[in-house]
Amino acid sequence: MVAGVAVGIGLSSHLLVSASRTLGVQVRVDHPAETLAAIAYDLGANVLAAECFFRGALFNRATRRWSFAAAATLATAAYVVRYLLDPLLPKSIELVAGAMFYLALLGAINCWLLAWSQSLVPGLISATVFFAAYRTLGPR
Repeated sequence: MVAGVAVGIGLSSHLLVSASRTLGVQVRVDHPAETLAAIAYDLGANVLAAECFFRGALFNRATRRWSFAAAATLATAAYVVRYLLDPLLPKSIELVAGAMFYLALLGAINCWLLAWSQSLVPGLISATVFFAAYRTLGPR
């Protein structure tokens, strides 16, 4: 669990600093109820489903047939594509490139966390922390 918290804090801290410096967004919570609802959705559906499917099922199955690197690449690529097809993702090129970067990092690290710990819990924690930080970003 500690590894999941550390990964989540590290990756979300990098996101918050780099997004505020490059995209002109800042950490803000204008509507706390909406932000909490989005975080609850992430925890109860988004993160849970993604980690269970992409790491728990796809990556786990792929590691039985292929190397760690091949399995992690497959699971991470599918994870990134899932978010890129989301119609709610803002369509600016900068945000799409940033999303691809951070989701690829999160996906690959969570594959490693699963292989290392033999549990989905660290990945669930890291993704929850990351998405909670993402939900606090807003325009200046």
